[in-house]
Amino acid sequence: MCSGITRVPCSHYFIDFLWRTDLQTTEQALFKILPEQTKAGKSGFKFQIKAIDQWFDTLPLANIRVSTKTIYITLKETNQHLVAYKKRLYFLEKIHEPIVELASNLKQLNLNRELPLDEKHSRIAILIQKLHKQVSLGYKLILRDLLNCKVFFLCPGKRKLMALVIQRIMRHNSLAIIANYQFYNAPRRGQWSEVHQLFLLAHKEKILNKKITDPSLQLVTETTIKNIYLQILLVSIADPYRMAQHHTYSIFKQLEEWSALADLHLHQDNEDKDALVIDLSKDSQPSFVAPQDVPDKQATWTIDTTRLDYTHLIEHFHGPETQTTEINVELLKQLSLSWGIAPNRQHSRRPANAKLKVAIGLNNVHYVLNGNTEPDWMKVKEAESSGKFILSENSLPDNGFSSRHVESTVKVSDIWGEVFQNKSLSDSGKDENKDKASQSKADPNKPHDWEMVNESIGGYCLLWDHNDSINAKVGELIAISHETGQKEGYWFVGTIRWLKCIQTDKIQIGVQIIAPNAIAVSTAKFVSMQEGMKSRAIMLPAIPIMKQPKTLITTALGYKVRDQVMLDEYRLINSNITSVKTKIVLLDTLEISSHFSRFKYSLAEDFYGTHTKKVTPPKNADNDTLSLDSDTDFDSIWNDL
Repeated sequence: MCSGITRVPCSHYFIDFLWRTDLQTTEQALFKILPEQTKAGKSGFKFQIKAIDQWFDTLPLANIRVSTKTIYITLKETNQHLVAYKKRLYFLEKIHEPIVELASNLKQLNLNRELPLDEKHSRIAILIQKLHKQVSLGYKLILRDLLNCKVFFLCPGKRKLMALVIQRIMRHNSLAIIANYQFYNAPRRGQWSEVHQLFLLAHKEKILNKKITDPSLQLVTETTIKNIYLQILLVSIADPYRMAQHHTYSIFKQLEEWSALADLHLHQDNEDKDALVIDLSKDSQPSFVAPQDVPDKQATWTIDTTRLDYTHLIEHFHGPETQTTEINVELLKQLSLSWGIAPNRQHSRRPANAKLKVAIGLNNVHYVLNGNTEPDWMKVKEAESSGKFILSENSLPDNGFSSRHVESTVKVSDIWGEVFQNKSLSDSGKDENKDKASQSKADPNKPHDWEMVNESIGGYCLLWDHNDSINAKVGELIAISHETGQKEGYWFVGTIRWLKCIQTDKIQIGVQIIAPNAIAVSTAKFVSMQEGMKSRAIMLPAIPIMKQPKTLITTALGYKVRDQVMLDEYRLINSNITSVKTKIVLLDTLEISSHFSRFKYSLAEDFYGTHTKKVTPPKNADNDTLSLDSDTDFDSIWNDL
């Protein structure tokens, strides 16, 4: 018997009765879909503390495949069993941190891959979602039991446990949403609604600011429900579809600290009309709305981001605890704009229907601008190499694992056998199936066909609607050419500003055009009177009407401001194509991404001529500018010697 107060047995049937009669709208929305539960059989999972410890100690956590499979299957089984909430909590707390680590390791297998993901990697993405969903479901069962517990001595520390459980559910939901964002997918249906309802429940129970320890956090040891809610909220508002995959997670991780700089409160009618207002009643990614457009005033909240401006972010960015972050200054500027008042579009989009030729990546853009041929210096470089030319400048580090190729027509019966495959030491590095698949793909040099969805003065929205994947990434360089009309064969150069997977086999990208009339050139650093190794580069013209100077796009690494660079371009001189070399100096950086850098530049003779005129030595001073350590003073006379 539960107590002398009632004769109803202390069982989950009594709890279920209370659930059906007592819980209010917010809780009903949270617990709308729960699995049917039965008593565990004798052969089922044992929930005694010693048995849980023994089961956990035997988990081969170093073997990701086996441990992930074991934990997932056990979670599914235990979520269908009637168990006292304290025992379930002990079990879930034991595997909470390992699940975060395992899901993170699984996610690494899908990053930096062509999109849409193939069948195997799509299954891995689904597995990540299901891992987080199952552990969240276990914590939701505990939360339901706590809410139904009306006798205080049956559930001591109820409010503290509720805060812990809500934080854990929000943590796993947040990680699942971030994983979807990193693969440029929309969160699953109901995910945002659940996160909003959890926040509103914590607000109702007055536990938003309770400190909660979480070993899965990386930059802090304690957090609150409000901070962890703001963490995922601010990532979404920053629009991860406009970010590189690694930047999305870096921002999410950094917001473990930065979320404390923001605040959230119910919207007041007398607040500034430009306040950042969000509607928590929708099952969708948060977006700024006008207060009058929200029917439920209890779902209208205001975000205070005044301390997330560029100045405050720079202060935290240069702190000793953030020195290893992947977030750069350019990204901080983008974030401060995203978390300010949402700007209106500068140019309206208009629908369009056309076929375009598209080349993605610095190498591919260089190839099409060079008339669909490799430059002579590259051909020589290929001949001197091993004979196999790889188009992409970016390569993934060898992490000790390799992925087996799975043909899209083959039905895979066991995902666990497909997640990881160790490389043997005798492996020559050649996979016959992989070679056949790569041979069947189109020539990577060749531009691909895309469909135009709409266009504006500054860019395009493009659609990839083909059966195979494409190597498109946010921040990547892109060249676009119309197939028909006056623009046929005329290449525009731009960058991919956002990317989103539509359904399972389509991709939409937003392209900002940087300049027309780009020229494919080569560049080499000029150090100690010698040219370094040549690399591809794109020379962009000045556009006076847009106040845009002439610029140079180089590889992501290898060049920096004030470098002397030998620029080599081919010009038509006396009816002959002639190589013309020019020495330039890189000036300010206009853009840096993981894929390319963009610099202003000046002719070396103009740069050094201007700078030497600014410095006038005293009349009686010794002329010591002819230093043995520098050759720059001779730049203007080399051609005359």
